[in-house]
Parts: sequence; C-alpha cells; structure tokens
Amino acid sequence: MASPGLQRVAAIDCGTNSLRLLIADIDTVRGELADLHRRMEIVRLGQGVDATGRLAPEALARTFATLEEYARTITDSGATAVRLVATSAIRDASNAAEFVAGVTRILGVVPEVVSGAEEAYLSFSGATAELGQLAEAGRQDGDGQDGAAGQDGQDGAAGQDGQDGAAGQDGGKAAPEPPFLVVDIGGGSTEFVLGADSGSTGSSGGHGPAGAVGTADAAGTADATGIVGGTTRIDHGLAAMSMNIGCVRLTERHLHSDPPDQTQIDEAAADIDAALTEVAAAIPVASARTLVGLAGSVTTLTAVALNLPGYDSARIHHARISAGRVHEVTVGLLSQSHDERARNGAIHPGRVDVIGAGALILDRIMDRFGFAEMVASEHDILDGIAWSIVTGAAGTSRRL
Repeated sequence: MASPGLQRVAAIDCGTNSLRLLIADIDTVRGELADLHRRMEIVRLGQGVDATGRLAPEALARTFATLEEYARTITDSGATAVRLVATSAIRDASNAAEFVAGVTRILGVVPEVVSGAEEAYLSFSGATAELGQLAEAGRQDGDGQDGAAGQDGQDGAAGQDGQDGAAGQDGGKAAPEPPFLVVDIGGGSTEFVLGADSGSTGSSGGHGPAGAVGTADAAGTADATGIVGGTTRIDHGLAAMSMNIGCVRLTERHLHSDPPDQTQIDEAAADIDAALTEVAAAIPVASARTLVGLAGSVTTLTAVALNLPGYDSARIHHARISAGRVHEVTVGLLSQSHDERARNGAIHPGRVDVIGAGALILDRIMDRFGFAEMVASEHDILDGIAWSIVTGAAGTSRRL
C-alpha cells in the first residue's frame, strides 16, 4: 500500500552551464526521496553573459530544445507538480524576459530566478538530507575512529593527514559530522551555506531533509520582467552567501590560452581569494566540521581523483577526497590541453573547457579554510527543489 504522504514531483535546475531534471517520489511521512529519473544536459545558458550581460540566442535555443524533451518526460511520468529554478546566469541577464516567456510556454510554469541565499538554502537541504542519517548512524556505532577532525588543529573536515588520495566511502572512517559547510560550485556563482543537522520537519507535518530549515518568505512575486523571486530567511543556525565565482565565469574572464598560463591562473586565483575573504567575514567557517562539495565541477573532479574510467555516480556520491589529492588533480587539469582533458572518460564533453576553473575554486576553498578533505555529494540543489515542492516552500510550483 502506498504511503499517504507519497508525492511524485518534477524539479528542474537551470544553471549557467547545465540543465538538470529530477523526477522523484517523496514520502513526507518517512522523510524519504526516491529517484525515478535524473538527467543532465550541458546547454551553457550563461554563454557570454559575463561579458555581454545578455543571454545569447543560440544559448536560449539550446535550453528551450532540452526543456521540450523534459516536458514530455514529466508528462509521461505522471508527476503531480513541477518547479523550475534558475540561478546565476539569469540573475545577470538583461533579456531574462525572453527566457521567462520560453519556459512558461513550454512548461506552463513561470521560472523562479532565485536569490543567491535561496539557491544556497536549496543546495544545503538537498545535500544534507542523507548526511544527517549517516552521522546519526555513526554516533550509534560509536566506533571512535578519526572522523570530522580538522587538519593541524583547524576546524576543517576530516582528513587522512598527509595522504594524497581519496578516502573510500566507508574506509573505516566515521560518518561526516555537522556543522556542514556546503559549497555549490556552479557556472556563474558559488554558494556557501553553513548549518547543523537539525532534522527539521517540513510544513506538511512530515519529515523533511536534515538541516532543511527556514525557507520562509518565498513569496513568488513577479517583477517587471516576469521573473518570480522571493526573499529567503536563512535562520535556525543557517548562514549563507553567494559569490560571483563560477567555472564558466572565471574561464571566460581569465583562462584564455590552451592550456592557461601561470599568469592567467594566478589572476583567477586572486578573484577566488578575494571572494573567500568576503565569505570568511560573513560566515563563521571555522565552526564547520565537514566540507560538502556539490555540482558538476566537484563531482567531475572526484571522478578524476578516484581514477574512474568513466563517470560513475554511485562511486562518486559521498566519496571523500583529501586536500592534497584535490590540489594534485587541479594542477593536472590546468596544465592539460583541451584535447588531453577531452580524452578523460570521466569528464563530460560539456565540462572539458571549464573543469580547470571549477577545480581551482575548490582547491582555493580547501586551502583557505583549512579543510583536510571534502565529501562529494551527487544530491544538491535539484533535490532541494524537489523537497521544496512538498514542504510548501516552492514559490511557483505548478500542480499537474
């Protein structure tokens, strides 16, 4: 017998580089999300936005063609509600109304161009849903092994203290411990959100994702362009910040040669470091015990760090990569030509030109904040969008 709290929903994350779809069954009574369909296409919607301030016609065409396919999949799945969230590229585009009109025509729902704070919240809630369960299981096991201890006395994520390799998903190590610093490295921006595992409940009365708290005020009011946005209150111990450092933005701004020269890399690193100085002033990063990395740059770097012959989500999800290994892979990616990176079966063709910048962002974060390792997550903002539909936090989800 189906659970009385079971709902089938469709979530779409429209980023600067990728367009992703999740169709899932969510049990609000048990607090469980079961994937039915995940798909990712590289559409590079943010092509040239950093330089021109506009969405390119060819980028819009690629995005709309993929959305047409997603719409058919959603209809065939029997999903009862859909929500599309758009992020950095749309926030920066002067012709965003063209995007809004196209999405509304195809999906019948107005896209929400969310604030950086809301984007950070959604990423956190999607990423930490399972980590809370893992941490609780680890506490019950009481194995006493090295877990979320900082490197050299710093409050960072658990590390392997000098081993330049990837920790196994189990590997005899304790489960990741809160507080979590969740870092979502996108194409145009990177979101930072710090919070503990609250195990909160959603507005439906059932259990929501661990750490999913405070999505108040997502009012869904439209501005003059037709974009729907809301103000998100980050409370109950969550602190969030969005910075305009992303793999596409930094590549277009700095990494022009193939491979980039050291001056270009240093300029990109300086941009990243300046942003991290702002983050450090606004968020108590030192209180974090676990660094959780999200999105394609992180998961692709993880696949490379694990020496996978191809992209393997099951191997990547919750893999732990040491700071030394992240740095080693970053240096390697930035020293390779486009063709050399393209021959790596773990790197999606649409990420080949921007993975070096994405890796550099992660490397600088780990170095600046003293994290000895990073936990990679395949669950991220997309899962957070799905949860928001059933908890009532979605501003403009459409019932089907």
